[in-house]
Formats: sequence, structure tokens, C-alpha cells
Amino acid sequence: MEIKRFLADDVREGMLSVRSLLGPEAVILSNRRVGQKIEILATNQFDADALEVSDVSKKSKVEVSDFGGASERESAVLPAPEAPPAAVSMQDGAPAAAIEEAGLALAGAKSLSAPAPNLSQAPVAGNVSLSNRVLGERLPGPGPKTVEPRQAVAAPKLREISGLGTETLNGLQQELGNLKTLLVGELAKLRAERSGSQAAVTLARHRLSELGLNPFSLDQLIGDFDVQRFDACESALDQWQQLLKLVGSQLKSVDAEMIDEGGVFAVIGATGVGKTTTVAKLAARYALKHGRESVALITTDAFKMGGQDQLLTFGKLLNIPVEVVVDAEQLTEALKRAMDKKLVLIDSAGMSERDVKLNRHLSRIKMHETYPKNILIVSATSQSGLAEQVVSQYGHAEVHAAILTKTDEAINLGSGLSTLIKSQLPLAYSCYGQGLSDIRMAKIASLLADAFAMMKTAEVAESTTNRDVQIHA
Repeated sequence: MEIKRFLADDVREGMLSVRSLLGPEAVILSNRRVGQKIEILATNQFDADALEVSDVSKKSKVEVSDFGGASERESAVLPAPEAPPAAVSMQDGAPAAAIEEAGLALAGAKSLSAPAPNLSQAPVAGNVSLSNRVLGERLPGPGPKTVEPRQAVAAPKLREISGLGTETLNGLQQELGNLKTLLVGELAKLRAERSGSQAAVTLARHRLSELGLNPFSLDQLIGDFDVQRFDACESALDQWQQLLKLVGSQLKSVDAEMIDEGGVFAVIGATGVGKTTTVAKLAARYALKHGRESVALITTDAFKMGGQDQLLTFGKLLNIPVEVVVDAEQLTEALKRAMDKKLVLIDSAGMSERDVKLNRHLSRIKMHETYPKNILIVSATSQSGLAEQVVSQYGHAEVHAAILTKTDEAINLGSGLSTLIKSQLPLAYSCYGQGLSDIRMAKIASLLADAFAMMKTAEVAESTTNRDVQIHA
């Protein structure tokens, strides 16, 4: 079987090259991005019978643990696929369909045993053993389940396993995310070419990038971009209003005061994003309305130098007791002592394995008829992708909402907006200073107005700098 390698600027150009050289019967074996190019491996002499599949017992397996909702964790071993990687036939059809099929071929070429991250819902043959053990304790909820196969298929028995490493699972999610980014971008280009308004799309993408949005968010926004309406705008201001509305359509917010009803909230996020300060602001906000005797503060930041001292200082200022816990047993006892409090706020240290284990233990505890809720802290000054890593690390429990911090310290709000667009988390509050009162409920319109104003301020500063440089030169 003779395999040919093609390098093209985009998937569409590569598909046309394959078709022109190898004909309509060509078969795409794989595609991937190499630098700024798209590499495609193709042949017109594909023989599926020539691909030998080794014995099932020797195949690699995909192991998944702690995968599911907050009240149920499933562990399963899925056998590797018994068929060769899916190949794409270059028959007549729309370029967009060819791109989607190429993406499927790439997924097959990577030998991914799981078709999608949500493996707990995938139909498989045989029995799936459930493991309800987290930190040595049994989870609430139903016991082991049996998933019936759709049809009688000979398959090896599935064994209960201890779980796949977080690093491997993160790699799988990142690879699927990269594939999605590639396909979304290429499909957006195709839609623009069909409409004959590539110049309008390029202009809209350039202006959105001035807000600081990352490429993935730009691709997602351009996918819903109304070219005709943009061309009909009479001024640049009208175009900006349409673009800001487009960004706002991808953002969500919490309508009511999130902490007013009370409950247990765990604040998670990377180191340095403002978790401790945000906990103090939320406590002060609630205490002003309902009294400080209704609030309890707990910190798990017991190992970082000066970590717990900051919250203890805030606790003294607010006259609210603060408890320091270092393990699951102390966390349980602290929550028992806070049973008479309406609001319990838990400050975490970051993304260390110890904090993730404590949060996993916390997600199993039911207090006041509800389970604790995770709140993601997103800093406007953090690098892109950092908050997504936190969500992945804390994948054992759903993130309830997000809080955007340090908006007063950022040059633009692009990093925070990109995180909210990609994660689709509702924004509950935004913080704009170090004071305990520097927090407000999130309003998407106000947030976008701030983003636009910060962009204009940066443009003025850059223009002034360039003029000074020319004068001194």
C-alpha cells in the first residue's frame, strides 16, 4: 500500500490536492497540524484486510475513574476497538462534510478507545463495574450497575480497575480540544468563503482580538457571526456594538445574589488568583445583610507560607471565626461545628493533590440537605488556559459558577472573557480592588463596557508612546 503525504495551508486546500492527485477513491488515513501547515496522509490503495488486529488480551485499555456526577463515581475498563482506524473516502460531497470526516479519521488514527470524554454514557458490551470508593469511604447513591449491550457481541469481560491517572485524562481532553479548535476554525473559514465576505470576517476577527480574546474564543464567536448585518453597519461604532452583542450572547450570568440563600461554598482556583480575598469579600457582603454570626470561614491553605494568616486577619477584621484544616477528618469536624451557620465559605490553597482530595471528600458531604458547591475564581490577569486546567483537576464535582477578579489590574479582560466563553460557566460576581467592598454582582453589559473602555485606553496609551518615541528619535 503506497501512502502519500500532503502539506497544505488549510484542510480544504489539502482535501482538494488529495482528490486531484489520487482521485475520488482516495482514502484519508490521518491528518494533523504541523507548524502552520496541515499534514494529510492518504492512499488510493487502501486494503482493510491487510491491517492485522492483535489478540484482544494484548490490547491497550482505557481506564477511567471518578467519572460522573457529584453523587456517583464510575470506574470502567473499555476494550480497545477491534476494527482498524476509520478511513475517509474522498467521494463527492461538501467540503465541510469532508473536514468533519477527516476529524473522525484523526481520532481513529490516534487509537482513542473512548469516543468522547463522557465515557460513562457510552454503550458497551458486557458488564461495567462501579467503584464507589473515594478516600476509603463509600459514596452516597446507588450501588453497582449493569449496562446491557445493544446487541449480542462477543467481547472480553470488563474488570474493575483503580483509575486512570489525571495526567493521561488531561492529555486526552487537550487532544480533543485541539481537534475541535482546528475544525471550528476551518469551518468558519468555509462559511466566510461561501458568503463572499472574507474581508468582513477578517475585520471582525481583528477587532475582537483587540479585546484580548484567544484564538479558540475567536473561532467560536466567528461561527455565529452575522456577516450581512455587519456589512450593513453605517459606522465603526455600530460595528463594535454588534461585536459586543456577539460576545455577550456567549456569556452567562447569575441573576440573583448567589450567597443569599446560604449553603456551603468551596472557592477553587490557581495560586494567586485572589481566592482568599474573594472569600473575605463574600463573607463581608453576607454579614452586612444577615449578621456575622451566620457565617463560618474554613481554610485548607495550611502549608503555603503565610497562606492561612491572610484569612485569619480578615476574620479578625470581620469578627468571624476561622478554622484551619489539613485533612479530611478535620474538614468533617469543622463542618459539624458549623452546622448552625447559614453560610460556610471554604478557601483552598490551589491545585495541589492534597487540595483536590479534600475537595473530593467535601463533595460527598451533605449539609442542610444540599451538597457543597464549587466556585471557580478566574483572574483577569492570569494566562489563558489556566482556569481550564483547574476545572479539569476538579472534574469530580460540578463547578457552580465563576467569579472574575483583579479587573482593575488587567490591561484587558480578554483572558477572563475567553475562559467564560469556553467553560460556559455563569458569572456571579466581579472584583475590582483589594477592599472588602470591591465586589459587585456580575452584569454582562457592564463587563463588556469595561472591556471596551480598557481597550480604548490601551490604544490611547500606545498611540502616546509611539508619538513620544518619534519625537525623541
